[in-house]
Amino acid sequence: MILDNAADDIAHYNKFALHYDLLANGIYQARSKLGAFSAQYEPYIVAGLIGFDMGRMMGKGLSRYDPTEKGFGAWLQLQLRSVQENLGDLLSVDLVEIDLETHAGSIERAYKCLAMTSRDPRPGEDKQFHVGATKILHWLMPNLFIMLDRNVASAFRDCHGLQYKRTTQPGYSAEKYIQCLGCAQKEIVHYDPERLRAHEPGTPLARLFDKVAWVAGLRTGQASDAP
Repeated sequence: MILDNAADDIAHYNKFALHYDLLANGIYQARSKLGAFSAQYEPYIVAGLIGFDMGRMMGKGLSRYDPTEKGFGAWLQLQLRSVQENLGDLLSVDLVEIDLETHAGSIERAYKCLAMTSRDPRPGEDKQFHVGATKILHWLMPNLFIMLDRNVASAFRDCHGLQYKRTTQPGYSAEKYIQCLGCAQKEIVHYDPERLRAHEPGTPLARLFDKVAWVAGLRTGQASDAP
């Protein structure tokens, strides 16, 4: 299982990825005060994406943040409306509690609107944003959604046989992401949610799993992305 060395892997992550943790903790605090879908929280989502190494896919300058400009900020504001329509009733649900079969359609629609829609105002500039989509979902609902990158995909491939490739683009999809959530849910239940939380009290459950999966995937020799 991915969680076989959970305590050691969380400690390893915390030692070598402190900068990500500092940023994540600030974002969680802002979310608790502002609300996941408030306009005031949107800049924190943008900051989280930039800080977790997604900036190269988000354009440049103030348009990343400013929804009145034609750029990422405007795109994000628009897409979050669709995400809220699909997932707004899951704000207080964690990864252990959710019935994934019941909510798979809503999660898939939210994922696809974040991953597959163009963020560039120029015609024909449609770019996929799969890793970014999982990070946006996590910033919105950190107890429910894990962040997925090449390392985490590698962990799911090696431990659960999910059909991710050993390439720069492993073959992300909404369907595979839901499969990852299902595998993570089963592992956490088997490991014991309270035992996992005890390794780092106060950290969202899905984030704890994500840390372990990132380190586990790193051990396979895959190139590192942002956690």
